[in-house]
Amino acid sequence: MAFLVAAIGFAAGAFAQEEPWSETRLLLEKWIEARRLLSEERRDWRVAREILEERIGALRRDIEYWREKTAQAQQEMLTTEQEMEALRERREELLRAVSGVTETISRLETELRALLARAPAPLRERVKLLSQRLPEDPAQSRMSLGERAQNVAGILNEMDKFAREITISSEVRELPDGTAAEVSVLYFGFGQAWYCNVGRGIAGVGRPGSEGWVWEARNEIAGDVAAAIAMFRNERPAAYVPLPASVR
Repeated sequence: MAFLVAAIGFAAGAFAQEEPWSETRLLLEKWIEARRLLSEERRDWRVAREILEERIGALRRDIEYWREKTAQAQQEMLTTEQEMEALRERREELLRAVSGVTETISRLETELRALLARAPAPLRERVKLLSQRLPEDPAQSRMSLGERAQNVAGILNEMDKFAREITISSEVRELPDGTAAEVSVLYFGFGQAWYCNVGRGIAGVGRPGSEGWVWEARNEIAGDVAAAIAMFRNERPAAYVPLPASVR
C-alpha cells in the first residue's frame, strides 16, 4: 500500500513538472505562428502598397494627361469659336454681296428684255437661246444666281461683239406700199444700217429709235449699198462708197 501511494505521488509530481513546459511550448508555438503571420502581413502590405503607389502614379499621370487635353480642347474651342465668328461675319458679308448681285442681275434681266425687243434681227437671232432664259419676273426665277449671271454675261458679250462689228443679214422688209421684199441689210454696229434689193431697186436707211429700229426708204442708194455689201464680202475691190448716215 505504501508503495502504491509513493508511485501515485511520484506520477503526480512528474505531471506537475511537465505541465508548465507544455504551456511554454504552446505559447512559443503561438508566438512563432504570430511572427510568421505578421511577417506575411508585412510582406503582403508592402506588395499592396507598391501596387497602390503604382496605381496612384498612373492615376496622377492620367489626371495630368487629361488636364493637358482639357486645356488643349478649351483652347481649340476658343479658336473654333473665333473662327466661327469670323465665318459668320464673312457669311453676312457674302449675303449682302449676293443681295446686291441679285438686285443687279434682276435689273439687267429686265433691261435686256426691253433692249432685245428693239434690237436688230441678227442680234436677236444670235442670243435667241439665251434670251429665252431671261425670266419675265426675276423675283420668281428658279435658276441659280450663277446661271442667271452667266446668261446675262453671255447676252452682254454678244451685244458688245455686235456693237463692234459690221454685220450683213438677209431680212424681209415691209415697203411703204404695203408689200414686202427680201433685202440684204448692212449693220454698222448699233449706230446705222442700210438695206437694198438691187433687182427691185429697193433701198433704205435704218437707225435705232426708242421703240426699235426706224427704217426710211431711200431707193436712190440701192447701187451704193449693194457695192458696200459686195466689198465687205470681198466680192469686189475696196473703194469709196458714199452712204447716208446720221450721228446722234
